[in-house]
Amino acid sequence: MEAVIQRALGAGWERLAPVVRRHYDLRVDGERAASIRGVMAEVHHNRAALPFLWFGRLFGALVPYRGRQVPVTVRNWVEEGSPEVMRWHRVFRFPGREPWSFRSTMEHVQGDEIVETVRFGMAIRMAMSERNGALLFEGRGYRWRIGGFTLHLPEWLILGHGRIVEEALSETRFRIEFEMRHPLLGRTFAYSGEFELEEPAGPAGARLPEGNAD
Repeated sequence: MEAVIQRALGAGWERLAPVVRRHYDLRVDGERAASIRGVMAEVHHNRAALPFLWFGRLFGALVPYRGRQVPVTVRNWVEEGSPEVMRWHRVFRFPGREPWSFRSTMEHVQGDEIVETVRFGMAIRMAMSERNGALLFEGRGYRWRIGGFTLHLPEWLILGHGRIVEEALSETRFRIEFEMRHPLLGRTFAYSGEFELEEPAGPAGARLPEGNAD
């Protein structure tokens, strides 16, 4: 079975820089887990975004704090019972605070689109593409599944348009830049930093990094 991101990228998968491709090449019949460790040079939100971020805590999404030089660890994995789902566990360590973490799942929907889902069925839809070896995520709006109903929400209703770029720096290091920009509220949320792809950390069932949220 192809990796989740591979299914969305198609031919662009082979053009990704090797370190970026290794980060996401997770399959039940191959390497099942990957870990990265690094420092966010900036974790930012503007004042207008704060109510959205604190409300987002209910969904286990994003980060409600600001800071610089914030150590972060991220673990991705797939499980044999649901090979079409890539799982995430991110841990941010802000000085003077308990580690802040959030989990999500990522699935391929159709074409170049994936959805990343947090608690209570809230998800962001994103289009995937490759640009000069870098991996680009571009927001396409939000989706909220409640019971048997699905609501599609425009980007402007929440924090705005999301964009993530993951770009290689070396054979084992890469840079991540994430920004959300609202047409009225401006740059609502962002983080950027450099990360090291660690050696395979064992089976997907290995202990996850510590953190406050499930």
